[in-house]
Amino acid sequence: MVNCELRGELYHHPAYLFAVIFQGTSGYLTFPLLAVILKKYAFKVYYHPNLVFLMMLNVVTILILGGITAWSATNFFINLMIKPTPCDLLLKTHFCSKIRATFLFAFCLVTTSHAGILIERTWATLSVKHYEKQGKALGTVLAIIAVGVAATAIYIVIIPEDGEEMITTCLTFSASKSIGSRIYVMFFVQLLLDAAISLVHLMLYRYNKKADRNGSSSLSEQFQRNENLKTLKQVTPLLILSNVTIGVYIFIISVFRLYKEYLPNNWYEIIAANLFIMPHMPLLFTSLILIELHLGKKRLEKNHREMMASQDVPLDDQFHIAIENWDVQFQSRLMAQTHAQKHLTASNWGTSGFLSRFKKRQSTVAVISTPSSPGNGSHY
Repeated sequence: MVNCELRGELYHHPAYLFAVIFQGTSGYLTFPLLAVILKKYAFKVYYHPNLVFLMMLNVVTILILGGITAWSATNFFINLMIKPTPCDLLLKTHFCSKIRATFLFAFCLVTTSHAGILIERTWATLSVKHYEKQGKALGTVLAIIAVGVAATAIYIVIIPEDGEEMITTCLTFSASKSIGSRIYVMFFVQLLLDAAISLVHLMLYRYNKKADRNGSSSLSEQFQRNENLKTLKQVTPLLILSNVTIGVYIFIISVFRLYKEYLPNNWYEIIAANLFIMPHMPLLFTSLILIELHLGKKRLEKNHREMMASQDVPLDDQFHIAIENWDVQFQSRLMAQTHAQKHLTASNWGTSGFLSRFKKRQSTVAVISTPSSPGNGSHY
């Protein structure tokens, strides 16, 4: 009972309240940013269907992580207002079991979906000449595998979970006595996987950049190279964020947890809550995606201005003009061709009219100059 009261007092500590408010704010801010992304850029990004399918998994993870983070903070303050005693403020693990498992699943899905994107881009690089014409089967299979691996990993981790264990919030992980160490192992494996993905990602980016600089033999191949570079560049900050988040988490539970018994009451939970970046991942993800899309739009506008400044674009550089700019150039050329055709038609009409009049005049002259009949003509 004494331990229950000591842990319940954690709810009223200013540093802990700040951490929960900060987490909840991040969760709620995720949704307007995501709405801006979907409204401004959802129908202006041209990717292969396989890549679009895998990228949508990131949107799903953002929705799950942001929603649970916002709900957890809201539930915290509702309990703070309606629960009469400190012990009543604590939650039993079975109340949060499915919510916590869903949160961990979404976080694990971030890594597995990035692995799927890397595999898809690797295949797109290897089959660059004909990948544009391939269907959606690869993206579907990789998405199913990513979801299956994430779900299986979380199921294994939470098997020994103690439903009667008292926790402060549903996002309590490292402080959990029943599964805290297993979560540590899972995140350590996830960190190694993210590191491997980042390394292969960097190698693949450099390879595509070098190949793109050397030039390609066909427009389809150039398009695929450019799509590879653009996608890999957009995924880079997400990989870095995932690595940093897991790295900080492992640092917390590897270093601070060793000295947990030497810290004052509740201070381990306070430190962990303030250094816990995971609840802020949805906001950070959406912010990075929005920034990258905005910078991409600026690059397109720059290319458009350069194209308009000089319409004489070399053939080898035409692919590097954005598709939207190609449309502008196509319309410009189409109008020029239409004008030329009209001019040619008018010229042909004028020439035809002149020839018609000339032939008519010839016919008239021929009629006038026709020899007289034998009865009226001269005889020698």
